Amino acid sequence: MRYGGWTSARLRRRLLAAAVLGALAAAGVLVAVPLLRDRSQHRLDRRADREVTSTAQRTRAALLAAPSASGPALRDATDAVDGVEVLTVESADPGVRLVFRVRVAKTAASVFGWQRANVGACFAQVVRPAATPAPLERLPCPD
Repeated sequence: MRYGGWTSARLRRRLLAAAVLGALAAAGVLVAVPLLRDRSQHRLDRRADREVTSTAQRTRAALLAAPSASGPALRDATDAVDGVEVLTVESADPGVRLVFRVRVAKTAASVFGWQRANVGACFAQVVRPAATPAPLERLPCPD
């Protein structure tokens, strides 16, 4: 009789240990999944932001390629770049100042399904008649 009772107690201890390990594993998954999803989304947002900056630099190169062009010609050069919208074209004292918005939408597959990042930023570029370099200025976007 003792042998049967001892097996039953050992079995109960094993089942209890398995239940505790299962509960700890479930709690770990419940904590880790949102953290990993947030990190994955953050990485996608950073990639989209880098692409916005890259597109703005390409737009700047297109604008500075024709420094003696007029405002409408510069607007056309800016509109030729995908994802760029011209907000204003102003005649500045040394040249023409363009304010443009760059928008990028990125999607990526992950373990958690499809994730999406929509990033936009506004920039200003002064194009002078002489071939003098001018910095690309990042501005807050109007709503």
